[in-house]
Amino acid sequence: MGLGRAPQLSVFLPFKYDLGGAVTDTEQLIAVLRGLHCEPKVDAALLRSWNLSYLAGHAPVLWCPLPGGAVVLGGIAWDYSRRLRVYPWLGVVSVDYTLTAAEPQDDQVLALSGFYDDLVAWKNQDYLPYLHASGALSPSLRLQLPGSADPAAGSDLHGSLIRDLQRATSDLIEPRPFRYAFHDFRLCFTGQARMLDDDTVHRLLWLSAGSSTGGPEEAVEFRQFGGLAIASSGWSTIIRTDAETAAGQIDLVLTLLNLIHAQWYICQLWINAHSLRGPARSSQWELADAHVLTANQLALAHDLSEVENLSVMLKDPGLLRVATFLEARMEVQKHRATAMSRLRALENHSRQLADFKSESELRRFQALFAISAAAGVASLVPALAQVGFSYMHTITTIAPLLGLWGLFAIDLAVTRRWFTARRKRRRDRQAERFVVEVGPPVGAPEEQHG
Repeated sequence: MGLGRAPQLSVFLPFKYDLGGAVTDTEQLIAVLRGLHCEPKVDAALLRSWNLSYLAGHAPVLWCPLPGGAVVLGGIAWDYSRRLRVYPWLGVVSVDYTLTAAEPQDDQVLALSGFYDDLVAWKNQDYLPYLHASGALSPSLRLQLPGSADPAAGSDLHGSLIRDLQRATSDLIEPRPFRYAFHDFRLCFTGQARMLDDDTVHRLLWLSAGSSTGGPEEAVEFRQFGGLAIASSGWSTIIRTDAETAAGQIDLVLTLLNLIHAQWYICQLWINAHSLRGPARSSQWELADAHVLTANQLALAHDLSEVENLSVMLKDPGLLRVATFLEARMEVQKHRATAMSRLRALENHSRQLADFKSESELRRFQALFAISAAAGVASLVPALAQVGFSYMHTITTIAPLLGLWGLFAIDLAVTRRWFTARRKRRRDRQAERFVVEVGPPVGAPEEQHG
């Protein structure tokens, strides 16, 4: 399948990773990046397009160049440049690749099927060793890997750099109860309009080698921004340019796409946190108090507040249309709602555990009170014998004591049976509520990319 000739087509690939929490000290973050041989720069926003109130409430996005390289994908030799980009308030780091053809040839075309398959195989040579080193390769995931895949062996693209950055920033973050080990990536193809006809755009958007059916449901929807025409399926985005398009417009859209992808990713890590957490932190997460989970809800809502109303972030009408379009295509709102529903389910579970503990403590207090009362009455028996009480008086004194002990034994047996039945009903209700409210677990990003 022909997608357009390589000299007119470039590919933007951002990979997102989790640092484990929001970075609270920007100056120390700069020092950490320099310690990793990266010279950080501030990702300056266009004051015409961004609200100053938004910029004032968020630490600056830092980026630094990384060494480039070369790779053959889809039968074409590509040169790539890279940038490391950190979103401190989200605790997300992005490694952004830009691929350009190394040796342009007019008769050479890019075959999507071969390109995408080669891309996945290439990046997994770095990704699988990273997951292995992070302890994230579960037995079920290992069983689904190709038999020839060795998770511990491969080439190092940026995995070791991400792990070094995670370790170096561990003291600079407000940690979440987990660190999400998996990454997520997107594709964005940029080319001239004459090389990206609607049929080619359709194939690029859906990463399919087949032709479009031409039906109404297959129509490609574009958003105009200056000299750009933008289309997106969420996983793949197309930026179609004309000859006069300024490079600054493309950079602005890519910056916006990268930010919305980071917001999508923060939802993704919260969605998968309950089932993909590391074994070392699982007990802390399962036993987290309700106020901890509530605090995490507030943090997530704060992180994504600009998504609910993009006017909080932007004041450029044209860029707002593009942001709304990209956010809708990535389904960030739906992802955010799913993340919040899972947090609410976990919070309800934590609250029920707290109620159960309170009930247990109340029953224990009642039992201790009964024992104390019985012991107090029993202590009167020797005194009664010394003062010469009759047998009748002694019996009438001891009988209530024995009755109290009997009632205590019966209450204890009933309480144990009640706790057992209640615990079983709570587990059943929790399972039913979790399935109805949350739905089946969402797969990791890598599974959705194939």
